Amino acid sequence: MRTQRGEEPDGCSETQQRVNSTAMVIDAHAHADENDIWGWYDPPQKLIALMDEAGIDLSVVTSYSDEPGPSPGLQNLERYLEAYPKRLIGFARIDPKFGQSSVELLQRVIRENPLMRGLKLHPISNLVKPYAERCVQLIRTAGQLGVPVFIHCGDAVPALPLQIGKAAALCPDTTIICHLGGYFHAEEIIRVAERCSNLVLDTSSCPYPQSIRRAIEALGSERVVFASDSPAGDPISELEKIRMLELPRETEQQVLWRNIARMLQLRITVDET
Repeated sequence: MRTQRGEEPDGCSETQQRVNSTAMVIDAHAHADENDIWGWYDPPQKLIALMDEAGIDLSVVTSYSDEPGPSPGLQNLERYLEAYPKRLIGFARIDPKFGQSSVELLQRVIRENPLMRGLKLHPISNLVKPYAERCVQLIRTAGQLGVPVFIHCGDAVPALPLQIGKAAALCPDTTIICHLGGYFHAEEIIRVAERCSNLVLDTSSCPYPQSIRRAIEALGSERVVFASDSPAGDPISELEKIRMLELPRETEQQVLWRNIARMLQLRITVDET
């Protein structure tokens, strides 16, 4: 997977890839989208330039806009994955309000596109509580498809830790990933995750390195994943939050790539030499 800059690593191909485990980095949450309606212009080339600067091999990427909807977020994402299959993995961002149509859309994109490996839900954007029936239906469908769900978690309703915890409790067979509580709710989401074994925390959108250490100590290193929320977040700074903790080598590797690789069922062969 790790190559010289300018080359492209094979992140999600059907053949196993040999990597240097000490150098590998997978960003578990990033964004790319282009939409004139909303004034968004974050093309994949912008994200990949940030990845190269920070030394990130592979990014899990989602759009800013929900589908179904007037914005072509899913079409853009599928186009980006086709253009950069060795650098990007997709999470389809879907609006639960459309009920069965949303479920069928998720089923289609996961089954038809091997680079689409998860579902993204943004309760602040779609205004559906994560534990609402239509959201729960989507989350359970993702679990049945064998893919994780990312739910935005921060400092605003309806994306607070207890709301996400309620969804996790209703969907115990689905792996749910969320931010580490934003600026003010890190300790709360850690306590929620202690009660919900299917809840995994990513390190982005929380400015406090010691909250990351606390999450690892409380949940175990296998339930924390590195993420930058790039390009809004700076991947170099986000990586430094991990490295300044001086974690044991195996723990750091779990956070930086092994955990998310396992959750996404990526075929990676480690070269320890």
